[in-house]
Amino acid sequence: MDFKRRLTGLQERMEELDVDLAVYGSCQNFQYLTGLLIEWRRGRDLIQPEDNVFIPREGDPVLTLSRDSAEYAEDSWMGDVRVMEEGSSYKELVGAVASDLGWEGGRIGVGDNLWGSTWLEVARSFKGARFRSGKTLMDHLRMIKEPAEIETLRKVARLTDDAMEKIVPGIGEGVTMRELRREIEMAGRSLGASDVSFPSNTGFVRSGSEPNGNVYNYQDDEGLVPGTCIWFDVGFVLDGYCSDWGRSVYLGTPDEEVKKAYEALQRAVVETVDEMHEGSMRVCEIFDSIEASLDRDGYGDYLRARLPHRSVGHQIGVEVHEPPWLKPANRHLL
Repeated sequence: MDFKRRLTGLQERMEELDVDLAVYGSCQNFQYLTGLLIEWRRGRDLIQPEDNVFIPREGDPVLTLSRDSAEYAEDSWMGDVRVMEEGSSYKELVGAVASDLGWEGGRIGVGDNLWGSTWLEVARSFKGARFRSGKTLMDHLRMIKEPAEIETLRKVARLTDDAMEKIVPGIGEGVTMRELRREIEMAGRSLGASDVSFPSNTGFVRSGSEPNGNVYNYQDDEGLVPGTCIWFDVGFVLDGYCSDWGRSVYLGTPDEEVKKAYEALQRAVVETVDEMHEGSMRVCEIFDSIEASLDRDGYGDYLRARLPHRSVGHQIGVEVHEPPWLKPANRHLL
C-alpha cells in the first residue's frame, strides 16, 4: 500500500481547503491512512478513545495508541507513534502533540468515530481551533485504487465466490431466507473472513411477480418452493477490504421468459462493462447504457420500475459503500 501517496494527497487537499489539521479516530480513514486493522466496524463502544491519528497540513503525522492497542505500534509505517503510558492521561498526551506540532490556531477537520472526550481534549489543547468535518478529505484518493488494493479486493472477491460455491449447490426445497443468511455468514468466516461487509442477505421471489419496491415476496421463515428466483446480496471483509456480491439463481426449471429476461440483463451489464474504460463515459451514463440495451430486448420498462432512482451501484474498498455512487447526479468521468 502506498501510504506516502495517501499522506501527500491528504495534505494537498488540506492545503486546498485551508484545513490546518485532520484528526481521525478508529474509522475507515484511520485504516486507510495508517494501515492498521484496529477494530472500527462494529460500533464506537468497541473503539479505544486514545487510538487517533493527527495529520498536520505540513510535516509528519502523529499516531496515538491506547495501552490495549500498543501491539499495533510496530506495524505502523509512521515514525511518530505515542502509546499511552501507565498512570498518564490522554489530556497530557494530546497537549504534547499540540505543542510538538507547533499549533498556532486554525481549522481542524474531524473524522468519524472520534470520542466526545477526545474531541474535548483536542479543543482544549489546540486553542483557537475552528472545526469542520474531515470525513471526505480523502474521498478523491480512495476513489482511485492502488495496485495492492486491487489485489486485496480480488482476494476478498475470490473468498466470497468460494463461500457461495459452498452454499448454492445445497439450496433445496424448504430452506428459508433466515437459514440461508446464517449459513452464508458461517461459510465466509470458515474460509477466513474477519467480518461481513454488511448483514448477509438473500431474498426469494416467486415467478410472475411484478417489479416493485419490495425485492422479495416470501416471509423470512417461509420454506422455498420450486419456481422461485433467489437473489443474493453478500459481502465479507478480508485484510481490511470489503466484497459486495450480487447474483441470482433459480430453483426449478425456469420458463423461457425467465431465461430470456436473465440473459437480457446479463448481456446489458456485460456490454456496459465492455464499454467502460478511462474517459469513456461519466458515472451518470452507466444506467443509460444498461437501459438502452434492455430497451432493445424489450425489458427497459422492468428496469425502470425496479430502479426508478436510476442508481445501479457504488464502489467498494475499506468500506462496502464508497464513492463514486453510480447515480444520475454523479458526473465524475471514469
